[in-house]
Amino acid sequence: METNYVSKKQILFPTIFSSENLIVKNDLKLNFNNNNNIFSITETVNQRKNFNQNFKNCFSLELPPIAKFKVNNDFLAIWVRANSYLVLGNNKFKSILSKFENLASITDQSGGWVSLNIEGKSTKSLLEKLLSLDLDSFEKGSVSRTAINKINCFVLCNEKFQKYTILCPISFINSMKVRLVNLANLIA
Repeated sequence: METNYVSKKQILFPTIFSSENLIVKNDLKLNFNNNNNIFSITETVNQRKNFNQNFKNCFSLELPPIAKFKVNNDFLAIWVRANSYLVLGNNKFKSILSKFENLASITDQSGGWVSLNIEGKSTKSLLEKLLSLDLDSFEKGSVSRTAINKINCFVLCNEKFQKYTILCPISFINSMKVRLVNLANLIA
């Protein structure tokens, strides 16, 4: 008798949340962090008004516009594509799912993405060697989906030339760490 795996709901949750300093120098700090839950939220068709209100009530944030992110003390929301967002925070999957019933498709991405935080005076030098992105026009609150070392990532500008966050697929974290640490050691 065949087991029907397709019809069974499989929800995967990360089991290890951690943070690690990779580089701490006077002019550069590089930190790996996967302490937040990450959710992708995609609005269902013709539900914009209700979706907007529920998003604001749930996260205390307005929906971010194209290529931007919104942040408060508890959450960070990123525009990914039309009607689709990533939200980082401490909420649990079930509590978010219940607030968007019939308004959105929600997927727990916590086990799939990790963030790297880069800050300090040497940040611009490091990113210029990694990104094909005009950092001069990349303003605070901006997001770009780009490739670093052939790895598709999101880069967020928290403070121009000083503080950035990179969201990287967790399956590439070791490769990303090696690349960033090697470059950081060359410039700092």
